Amino acid sequence: MSPRTTGLSLLLYAVLGALFRGLSLTVPVFKVPFLGGAGLGWALLALIVLAGAWLLFAGPKQWHWSPLTRKQFRRFREIKRGYVSFLLLLGLVGVASLDNLIVGKRALLVRYEGRFYFPFVTNVIPATTFGLKDEAETDYRALNKQFQEAKSANWVLMPLVPYDPKLDTPAMIEPVLLREGIAYRASESKPFDGRAYTVFKDKPGQKRQEWIFRHGQKQGEMQGWDANNELVEKAAYAEGKRTAYTDFTEGKAAALETQASDQLFTVVYPPSPPSWTHRHFLGTTSMGGDVLAILYGGWQQAIIAALLFVTFVFVMGVAVGGTLGYFGGALDLIGMRLIEIWSVLPFLFIVMIVSSIISPNLFLLVIIISLFSWMGTTIYIRTAAMKEKARDYVASARLLGASTGRIIFRHILPNSIAILVTLAPFEVSAIITSLAALDYLGFGLPPEEPSWGRLLREGTEDFNYPWIVSSAFVAMTTVLVLVTFVGEAVREAFDPKKFTTYR
Repeated sequence: MSPRTTGLSLLLYAVLGALFRGLSLTVPVFKVPFLGGAGLGWALLALIVLAGAWLLFAGPKQWHWSPLTRKQFRRFREIKRGYVSFLLLLGLVGVASLDNLIVGKRALLVRYEGRFYFPFVTNVIPATTFGLKDEAETDYRALNKQFQEAKSANWVLMPLVPYDPKLDTPAMIEPVLLREGIAYRASESKPFDGRAYTVFKDKPGQKRQEWIFRHGQKQGEMQGWDANNELVEKAAYAEGKRTAYTDFTEGKAAALETQASDQLFTVVYPPSPPSWTHRHFLGTTSMGGDVLAILYGGWQQAIIAALLFVTFVFVMGVAVGGTLGYFGGALDLIGMRLIEIWSVLPFLFIVMIVSSIISPNLFLLVIIISLFSWMGTTIYIRTAAMKEKARDYVASARLLGASTGRIIFRHILPNSIAILVTLAPFEVSAIITSLAALDYLGFGLPPEEPSWGRLLREGTEDFNYPWIVSSAFVAMTTVLVLVTFVGEAVREAFDPKKFTTYR
């Protein structure tokens, strides 16, 4: 793809992203910059516009692949481990950009009374739109269940994972089956322990009777309610047999038996194990959140954080390192001493102070981490700039009358920033691990935000729920290993010793 085509694509993306945001449409792919908040989204769109404008107008004149660069890219493709890892990472980024087409609590499509609605890209649709009494936003999972139970022509199409990454805690209701007089949960083979209830046939959301089961048999108190949700009866059971009964309606409670469903249900309290029936493919957390949805949201946060972090660190590193390396002298001496002082400031303490004063969002957290991470890149660029300014072509440029600005931006920096290509994958690994570590310690994102670090902390606090810690560990390890493989391949492909002959 040419620089002009790339620049035009970036400008088109920024314009469509801003347009959809202005129309309050949450269109997948184009809403990705705003996942970290409105301010962060507009900042990312501004960066995309600047990059696109440069590629469109200045790129064709200033950006040309040299034969050596093409050779380095060919070398990168020959390193299969790194190249395949790069393609896998691109695929994961593409999946993350689909957003609520894959993961989300809003329906993709609703057919109601002959009309079609697209909740995943529109504003909040009140439940009254679909014939319900509640004026709040529609609960599409409940609406889907209602349509299925009514066996109507209306239907709801939900995403593959119908749960939101941000603190979505739905109640899991599972059938309880009786086999030879012993109760079992539909997803388990051992006898059921807990509470199970029946509902009214014409009011599926209202309980009729509720029992306590121990080892699959009724044990303890039973309660019964009428259609007005008033308590009408009580009973006591021991080893499955009724030992006491009280009718508060003087014999009328027995008539309610025909109004109750034949099916028993139980509420499965979190954390719950993986379930295909409820589409909790990796189980739930102790708060009831879907683990897969949280992993997906955490990956989206990691992508945005990596883009911001790498941009900030590289801009600071190139600006400061290039200045110190080129001018040298007293400026370099004073600058390096200030960098050494700044590098020993207690990063964790500052994050703790900021977290205690305000609740940091993703943008603020990345900025804080970046302020303590740009020094390494600066030192690399400073060293490269010092080496380049001593070469003959720089001396020739001075003799020909080239200005300082032209020497720096047209000669020194283009030949120095190639090192950034090898640093980028390791900077991505650094920001992912830093965010996870801060969330693990409780100084990161707010509790309602999806976070890999918070999943790791919850999983390690109680190993009775292995699906939590194992899911977070596998996801984080996989991404970091892929990034590391890409980094190693880039470093080997761009190693100047591979393309230099010493005589």
